[in-house]
Amino acid sequence: MASFHHLTAPALRYFLDVAKFGSISEASAHLNVASSAISRQISSLEEQLNTPLFERKPRGMMLSAAGELLAAYARKVTLETNRVIDEIAALEGLEKGKVTVASTEGFSMEFLPFCIRDYQKAFPGIYFQVEVFAPHEVSKAVQNGDADIGLAFSLTPVSNIRVIHSQPAPILALIPNHHPLANKKRVSLRQICAYPLALPYPDTTVRQLFDICASQQGLAYTPAFVSNYMSALNQFTISGAGISLAGEISVRKRVEQNLFKAIPIRDKGMGIRNLEVQILAGRTLPKAVSSFCQFIIEHMNSNESDSHQDISQ
Repeated sequence: MASFHHLTAPALRYFLDVAKFGSISEASAHLNVASSAISRQISSLEEQLNTPLFERKPRGMMLSAAGELLAAYARKVTLETNRVIDEIAALEGLEKGKVTVASTEGFSMEFLPFCIRDYQKAFPGIYFQVEVFAPHEVSKAVQNGDADIGLAFSLTPVSNIRVIHSQPAPILALIPNHHPLANKKRVSLRQICAYPLALPYPDTTVRQLFDICASQQGLAYTPAFVSNYMSALNQFTISGAGISLAGEISVRKRVEQNLFKAIPIRDKGMGIRNLEVQILAGRTLPKAVSSFCQFIIEHMNSNESDSHQDISQ
């Protein structure tokens, strides 16, 4: 078997794009490289390793077991190479650089913009790219090397992901200020199901836990409003039209502005998810990424009202 030192950078880059897009033709279009050149590099890798890296199917290519191992290796090599290049360019590590964050929509509504603003006051040379995904896709972006940091709500562990911070993230009921339930210290699912509800799509942890708990109790409901846009659901509540659901971090500023009440839900099943800060397992983080991770964790842990924290989806 060939040494990994003989696996050239172009070959790994082509291999990763074919793995990502599932076909040589799509990788060719993305890389602006001839399909024949990509095919030759893939074949060369397979010859060096003496094993197929893909299963060729009528409608694309799927990684083999050996291909999965090489893909994990190649992603880490690519990320490590980028880290070294960036830190050589800025020897202090925090003079300039880029941090890519994958998050659910709730984090992007308030928490991340305020964190980035405050972080850039100290380190103006660091710039950010924030990509918003459904919760299950956040970890995938980190696994694929498309994001340095993942911010998501999790119900189960994910392979090849290192969770560097986790904390409980119970779901709250967002109640219009003049609603009959607005002065309650706690509410139950049975109580809120008696009123018009605005709910997110089933690919969110909020909706998944709500559906599970409602089903366990035999609660029948028909949402008055369903959307994949959390701000629209919040606005439904602000308008007084009905109740919505969220995590505390995503609505902290709105609660401070007294736009609605955020009331704990007493049903135990609505509090079993965790907020997680995720990175790729085994990766050495660039200084800017490591520094920003610690910065957002401090904000998540802070109890000060101006700390721009927690979040939902």
